[in-house]
Amino acid sequence: MDNAGQWSEVVLQLTMVNTMDQWVEESTRYRGEEEPSLLDQVFTKKPEPPPSIQYLSPMGRSDHATLEVEIQEKDGLRYRDDYKKDN
Repeated sequence: MDNAGQWSEVVLQLTMVNTMDQWVEESTRYRGEEEPSLLDQVFTKKPEPPPSIQYLSPMGRSDHATLEVEIQEKDGLRYRDDYKKDN
């Protein structure tokens, strides 16, 4: 198994063991004429409510969408962060 396959298996096992959900559902990487791909991930543990995810324009010369994620914690607090690749 190659490194990418090993990494995929590790991520799958971690999400299953920790009862986690992955929430990014749209493509996040667009490069020229290549087929868009879903490379960026946001995981939370159940039973948190689903996060609010906004797919924004890439920053700088990046070919990855900027994800703005807002998660509401069990205690009602909200946490927001911008996940981006800086070039």
